[in-house]
Amino acid sequence: MIAILPASPLHGPGAAAVAESVRFHLDSARSTEGYLLHVVSAEEYARRFAASAYSVVAVDEGEVVGFLRAVGGEEAELSPQYAELTAPLPLTGYLLIDQIGLLPAYKGKGLAQQMLDAVIARSGASRLGAVIMHGPVRNARSLGFFTGRNGFSLVRELSEPPFEWGYYEKRLVVVS
Repeated sequence: MIAILPASPLHGPGAAAVAESVRFHLDSARSTEGYLLHVVSAEEYARRFAASAYSVVAVDEGEVVGFLRAVGGEEAELSPQYAELTAPLPLTGYLLIDQIGLLPAYKGKGLAQQMLDAVIARSGASRLGAVIMHGPVRNARSLGFFTGRNGFSLVRELSEPPFEWGYYEKRLVVVS
């Protein structure tokens, strides 16, 4: 059975392996599979998980098969692209979905949705943001997940050829 757990530094190596399995390569049209552009080392994933109260992992029989790194506004440590895209936005009640990755064999099983739901439940955020690559290869699977199933809307775009990103956001109804 697959469990969705809070991410810890111990999950860094597993997250790095997942990320490497879906790393974007410019000469490969992987947009139908979903991919990650900024893959970092196991040590860096461990450090990032230690710095975030909201990230989660999907674990199957002790193996990390997916992860979702989320950064709360109060924790914001953003790449230059994310910082530029989100600069005019207030960070109160804000959560950025920094990266989401699943081993290819685990895609299409609802795990990404379970991880996102777990992050939302843990964070209490009123706004969610996500940055998705539009070019040079459109990340169709990520766009479908965020804009279709989860109701995110495009807010801003950034172009640094050959790359283009879109910043998407969703406001949550908070019931108190």
